[in-house]
Amino acid sequence: MKIELTDDEVTTILVALDNYRELMNDRFHWSAEEADQQEAGSAEWCWQKLHGMQQQQFNNSVADAIGEGEQPINESTSSVDPYDLKGLEY
Repeated sequence: MKIELTDDEVTTILVALDNYRELMNDRFHWSAEEADQQEAGSAEWCWQKLHGMQQQQFNNSVADAIGEGEQPINESTSSVDPYDLKGLEY
């Protein structure tokens, strides 16, 4: 499944997941119920997954902006080695 979100929507979801994780961790400390700890862990997992995807998209955008991954120009035709004296006859 592919879902497209704006940067603001992703940020809103990340903040909500982080707040929910904190809430469930606090509840776990008071109640000691395993379900609360599992909920906190699930929220953390979702946060990590979404944050990782956001970072990857950002890194790809930066790479595209600086031209990373472009094919280099054929060096044999674009540069000359001044110390390469092949072909010169004396």
